[in-house]
Amino acid sequence: MVGMTHLSFLKTCFLVIALAALLMPAAASAESPQCVKQYENGAVNWSTGQVIVTGKAAPETNSEGVPMAMPGSARAHAARNIIAMLKQLRITPDLTVGEYASAHDVTLAGIEKTAQDAVIVRQLYTSALDVEVRVETKIFGGFLQLVLPDHIRQIPKIAEQKSKSMGKAGVSKSMETRLPYTGLVIDARGLTLDPILYPTIVSEEGRAVYSSLFISREYAVQYGVAAYVCDMSAALSSRRIGSNPMVFKALRKADSNTGAIVVSISDAKTLEKVTERHKFLKECRVIIVVDQ
Repeated sequence: MVGMTHLSFLKTCFLVIALAALLMPAAASAESPQCVKQYENGAVNWSTGQVIVTGKAAPETNSEGVPMAMPGSARAHAARNIIAMLKQLRITPDLTVGEYASAHDVTLAGIEKTAQDAVIVRQLYTSALDVEVRVETKIFGGFLQLVLPDHIRQIPKIAEQKSKSMGKAGVSKSMETRLPYTGLVIDARGLTLDPILYPTIVSEEGRAVYSSLFISREYAVQYGVAAYVCDMSAALSSRRIGSNPMVFKALRKADSNTGAIVVSISDAKTLEKVTERHKFLKECRVIIVVDQ
């Protein structure tokens, strides 16, 4: 009897440790500068594009009356949760992936494939033979190819232009000698900005600063139109925007349904004068810093 009690105690300890290990990544993400947004069916790390969901399944009794664990059912439950969660994501503030998919059969099929291709990263069995799996995938790649607006197209390779002297092109000496800019950071803290798949930036005059006109689909699909980070230091040290990014403070959100981020006329004009902007905007080397 004592032996059985000791065994039960060990089982309980094992389950507590396993559950703690399962929950640790989520807790760590919540404290990190990465932006992890919780949805009804899972979570999305908007800094890395990672999608995390869980699936659960109770045991089923076989023909001999013996309860059997059902990991396949837990995996199928996780796939359904991925589909449901991806549909909740917003392409623009007024358009969800689910709304877009309802009018495009191919898109829905692609979302289902994204769910099926997700990878099981952790699988937990309880003493009662319940199964819980943690499954991960990414919004980058095939999913973004399906849902990003068609007007984001491939941009031909841009030839880098070298600065010329003041006499030839009206470029000041300081402009000649400065380091080239490598990316763009938008400080949107305080605007209660929710991450979306297709963020855009405009000036106070409403002129496009960052939109499909500047983005090459190849990079948008592979890396996302922009990354969202919840800490300015982490943003500035990110490889995405290189060693010398431009940093602008967002003024507000546009009143239109696009949800565009508004920057000052002065910042927009400064960006227009930078020749290398064509390259880093094309390559989606943009980070938006938002509140945690």
